[in-house]
Parts: sequence; C-alpha cells; structure tokens
Amino acid sequence: MSMTNSAKPKIGIFSLTGCAGDQLVILNNENVLLAIAEKTDILSFATAVSAELAPDAALDLALVEGSVCSLHDVEILKNIRARSAMLMAIGTCAVWGGIPAMVNNIPIEQLKTMVYGDSDVFPDASLAQPLSRFVPVDFAVPGCPIEITELTDALGAILAGTEPKRIDYSVCSQCRMRENICLAQSKGMVCCGPITAGGCNARCPSYNQPCQGCRGPVDDPGYDAAAGLFEDRSFTKKDVIDAIHRFTTPAWAEDKLTPEFAADPTRRGLRRKSVLEDKS
Repeated sequence: MSMTNSAKPKIGIFSLTGCAGDQLVILNNENVLLAIAEKTDILSFATAVSAELAPDAALDLALVEGSVCSLHDVEILKNIRARSAMLMAIGTCAVWGGIPAMVNNIPIEQLKTMVYGDSDVFPDASLAQPLSRFVPVDFAVPGCPIEITELTDALGAILAGTEPKRIDYSVCSQCRMRENICLAQSKGMVCCGPITAGGCNARCPSYNQPCQGCRGPVDDPGYDAAAGLFEDRSFTKKDVIDAIHRFTTPAWAEDKLTPEFAADPTRRGLRRKSVLEDKS
C-alpha cells in the first residue's frame, strides 16, 4: 500500500453524479492543490481540466466523489477501480449515498416524471447508491462537503505508506470542546451530534443549526445514551432516523440504523455493536 517509491504516484480525481462540491473544495484551496500536484502526477481531474490526460493509465490512487445514479456511473466506477491500486471515496454522496439517496423510497420512473415530466428520459438512471455497493473502497473521507484538512491528512498518510487515522469522536464531543450550548437540551432540536462522526469542528451547531449527521456515524455511536437523550427531550427514534436520512441513506440509515432501532422499538437496548464493526 506504500507509495513511497522514487516515482511520483499517479492519481486521478473523478466525479460521478453529484454537485462536484468536493472537487471544488480542493480547487478553492490553492496551496493544497499545488502541494498535491508537487507530490503526485495528477492524470485526471474532471473539474480542473476539460479532458482526462491519460484515460486508460494505471493509477496508484483514485479519488471519487458523487453517488452512483446510473448504469453509466457503474461502468465509469468499475473502470476506475480496475485500473487503480487504491480507491478513496470522498464526500458523503460517495461514502453513504448522500442527498441524492433521500428519495430512494420513490420509484425512479415517478421521480423522472416529477422532475422532467417524462418517465422515459435518462433510461439508464437508477436510485442513488454509495460506491461501496459496486466496488471495494480502500479509504473514505466523508462530509458535505469534505474537510480539506481531513483529506490532506489522509493523503499524507497514504503517500507515507501508512493508514489514515479514523476519527473516533463525535460531533457532540467537538461541541463540548467549543463550549457550545447543547441545542437538543436547550432548544429541543433534533440534533444528530451524539451519533455522528466528528472532524467538522461542530460547524453547524456552532451556528445554532442542529447536526444533520452528514458525516455518517462515529465508530461507537453510543446508541443507548443517545436514545436516552432523545427520549428525555420527547424525540422519537423516527425523528432521529428521519434527520439522518437526509445524508446517509442507504449505507448507514437503511442498512444499519433503521434495523437497529426496529429491533428495539420501545426501549434503548444494551451493548449494540458499532454500525461500522463489520466494515473494519
């Protein structure tokens, strides 16, 4: 997994269906972009150049943002994976499904009719899915959009031949470190900070906006304590699941969180496994 040989590692930065916000984070941080360009050979960067420089070249690392929303996306993703030694999902769409997956409970033909007035457009369109549904993913940097420092830390570790550090603390922890007032306790808001992975410096709660869980779950979500907090504030488990669904369907909310809560509909349960334990 080391990329410490004398030749510059070859990387590509790709986008599937999404807003390209994670690529814009890189472009908007010129010093980071220049540092990446100095340490690597960037052979593809869809938002920065109009054409892929070497479309069939083998890559040491591919960074892919966006969710998989069509058969065309699947083909592109599988091609990238086949020629990349390692693949990193960047952004919540790529890691968890993101905003496009919010409406996965609505048939795709109905969605096309609602948006375009024609169910026959985009015949290869499909419901939004994370990259991991189709190919192996070696590393993941979540966020909507990503935090540039988290990306650079991960890239630095990979270039040095080590594993990127996993964030094992919650947004709630960072709120406390910033001495924020708890929005759940003081204002009765449904805040997903207790079960959401930190790394964002509690940006939303710091501006009096409850955490929506865009970064996905902390490794040990503390279901029992979180459920107790919500229950004490008259929140139902459905309230929390509905909030989480904005960003992390289907990979977390549908596959993990909803079944966990459905198995314990009236009380909190004890000693549940981490939602990511089977991914380690």
